[in-house]
Amino acid sequence: MSYPARLEQLLDEGRIAIRGLILYKFGNAWMGVWTGNYELVYEGVTYVPNQLITAEPPDGAMGMEATEFVVTMPARSDFGITPDKLAEIESQDYKGRPCQLREAYFDPDTRELLHVEELAFGYVDYITHVTEGGEMRLEGHVISGALDNHRDGYRSASHEDQQLISEGDRGFEYATVIKTEKFAIEL
Repeated sequence: MSYPARLEQLLDEGRIAIRGLILYKFGNAWMGVWTGNYELVYEGVTYVPNQLITAEPPDGAMGMEATEFVVTMPARSDFGITPDKLAEIESQDYKGRPCQLREAYFDPDTRELLHVEELAFGYVDYITHVTEGGEMRLEGHVISGALDNHRDGYRSASHEDQQLISEGDRGFEYATVIKTEKFAIEL
């Protein structure tokens, strides 16, 4: 993938502004938050500013196993985010909904959005309400998109697919092509 020339120049100079973006789909609506300080419209979604939310992409994993990452949102009444406001998440349809972590690269001189890189994709599994040291926070546990590798009804990799990636690799040569095989046995 090629990056815009201005982005490459700023990266070489070490002068790039990077902000985090998180995109959720709750119910039928997309909701975006980002670590900037104004509303940002990207791909038709308005990302609301939120300096408090944190997330780390999952560690790399070998194989096709799904991993988990956690998105954290603390309560801070001075920002208008009270424990009651956080509890409203339970009125949302979040289980199994998509979540994307992204990084946005901005020109520090013009504040122009230069590029957005996807860091991780997954599905919200569950949200916990954590109270620790008198502070309340939400922790959204997200299962990585690798979960799709094991779902029925999704396409599985085949020997032919592997040949497109690495000709001569025989890793999927004897992999099954059907999920369930039934035998008609007569006694």
